[in-house]
Amino acid sequence: MSRSSFKDGRADNAAGTPAPAVPPEGGARMAQTRDDVDENVDFDHADPEFIQNPFPVFRDLHQRCPVARSTKYDGFWVLSKYDDIRAATRNTNTFLSGAGVTIPHFGSPVPLIPLESDPPLHSSYRRILQREFSRGRMQELEGTIRLVATDLIDAFADRGEADFATELASPLPAVVIAQLMGFPKEDWEKFRVLTERMLEAAKAEDLETNFEAALEYCIYLMNVLDERRAEPADDMLTRIVQAEVDGRPMGEDEALGMTLITIVAGHETTVGGIGSLLLYVGADPNVQRRLAADPTQIPLAVEEALRQGAPVQGIARTVSEDVCVRGRQLRKGDKVWLSYAAGNRDEEAFENPDVFDIDRSPNRHLGFGDGVHRCVGAPLAQAEMRIVLEEILKRIPGYRITDLDAVEFQGGQNRMVSKLPVHWD
Repeated sequence: MSRSSFKDGRADNAAGTPAPAVPPEGGARMAQTRDDVDENVDFDHADPEFIQNPFPVFRDLHQRCPVARSTKYDGFWVLSKYDDIRAATRNTNTFLSGAGVTIPHFGSPVPLIPLESDPPLHSSYRRILQREFSRGRMQELEGTIRLVATDLIDAFADRGEADFATELASPLPAVVIAQLMGFPKEDWEKFRVLTERMLEAAKAEDLETNFEAALEYCIYLMNVLDERRAEPADDMLTRIVQAEVDGRPMGEDEALGMTLITIVAGHETTVGGIGSLLLYVGADPNVQRRLAADPTQIPLAVEEALRQGAPVQGIARTVSEDVCVRGRQLRKGDKVWLSYAAGNRDEEAFENPDVFDIDRSPNRHLGFGDGVHRCVGAPLAQAEMRIVLEEILKRIPGYRITDLDAVEFQGGQNRMVSKLPVHWD
């Protein structure tokens, strides 16, 4: 981005077994009131209580208010039904991404490209990254991912206990994405800390802390991108700064936005996916034994974990024109939260949605979103999740979750297991 854009903290937007009972039933408040216009709900996807156990809230939304109006963050609509969410993701003329996809605002001073862009420009941006995350490219990376996984497992394999969240799920995606993009391996901790600072500040609506973290993050990235412009290398960072968009060179702001979202999405969402997979498999000895005996079924468990424990809880859209959804009138300019996690628990879309069933077929979950904005890095996340579980079941068969009540979650837009104590003989 242009260096002067930081002055006000933003830039112009240019672009089957039962699931483990973790934590106990309860969930966030869903106090419901009535006024002359809307039926309002106290829905806050960033509330710590909700993050620990959102599923009772999803059931309540499905049954009583599938299109709800939340009073939080200056007000926004919540779509919780699978079919409504899919329809919105496909209607890119009415449900826009270019006006921001986070509630509350993530704090990036530049648009997160291609996520915060709309067709037809979105397609031009997305093509740049699709080459980097192709299935063929992931096959080439498999050895690197497996080496990172085995190095992390080596650190605790002989101990008999570990926290799979902090010692495996959290560090692996950051190390992998840093290597994939061309950053020094040792910088993964910087990415993790800055991303968490921005997300936590956004949830708390702490604009000053949010801006400070964004400034530090972006200055670091701009310096690295400047280095690649001066001294190209054979890596993703170089290919981003050298890319063309509709026949013109990629701009500084565009390159920065694309780099930032690739790091954040390449780390945060996969942390959530790996943690959920290890949690659900660890909570069911029968499933674990079955996968250990036949590792070819591990991809089935990966997809079901992405449905059950959707790492991306949802995404925001802005309505470009008045539209009616299930009898509720959404007005031009309204913010809308597409609750992927709620859609994944919709009993009209998934039979026994609260059951972790690796035989579920078809499994058209919303764990990676849907439509033209479906996660471009999905092949990387799937590969990392699969390889981690393969290596764990090879090295530590029969691992057990020490205490289901001790499992903790954190997040907001994304949800991840932050504490997962396990032990083994």
